[in-house]
Amino acid sequence: MWAATILALSTGASIQPPQISHWLEPDKLAHAAAYFVMASLLLWGIHRSHRLQPRHFFLVLVFSSGYGISLEIVQWAFFPGRVFEFLDIIANIIGSFGSVLVYFLIK
Repeated sequence: MWAATILALSTGASIQPPQISHWLEPDKLAHAAAYFVMASLLLWGIHRSHRLQPRHFFLVLVFSSGYGISLEIVQWAFFPGRVFEFLDIIANIIGSFGSVLVYFLIK
């Protein structure tokens, strides 16, 4: 469900927030937050049904990052007015990695 929400937001009309710097744009923070939540939900779901193993963390990072990369390509290829942004991918990966890091710190 969360992945569908990210898809809808990623392919909808583009809203240009004010630019502060490339890394502190609200857009990049939103990307990191969305993928932090996605990775957290994936970890929580796996944790509820299995004992988390190192491979699970790796798979969550690969899935979340791959989903973010795929959506950037889909935006560029199929949605006029949307562009491929490498920094969005970096923000997605940072959010996903942050979730795994927080999980390790709390557990």
